[in-house]
Amino acid sequence: MARNTMDFARQNTEQATDWMRAIAEQNLNQSKAAFEGLLSVARNAVRDVDQQAAVICEHSMSFAEETLSNTFDFAHKLLRMREPQEFAQIQGEFVSRQAQLLGDQTKELGQKIMQGAQDAAKSVREASAESSRRRSEAA
Repeated sequence: MARNTMDFARQNTEQATDWMRAIAEQNLNQSKAAFEGLLSVARNAVRDVDQQAAVICEHSMSFAEETLSNTFDFAHKLLRMREPQEFAQIQGEFVSRQAQLLGDQTKELGQKIMQGAQDAAKSVREASAESSRRRSEAA
């Protein structure tokens, strides 16, 4: 009888061990899938930030180029000025062009940033959905 009790206990212990091992493996697979999903989301976020930074950098350089061009145009007009009264008109045109340039650039940059934010949010949603799918498959 002691022999049967020992066999029964050993068999139950082996079954419990197998069951615990299966649960641990399933948890490990789910954790791996979750971590891969997190990396995917992070990778997409970094890529989107890099794209946004490139857009802002390009936009800033374009703005600087246009501002510099407008400034040199203003300087050339000042050099060709014949009467002191022309200064007010030339300066008014310069300030008006700069204000228009700043307004256009600000509006355009704002639109690009909004589009970038929407694209980034879409990427995060897609990566999150993919991560959820992977976790489900791992289960």
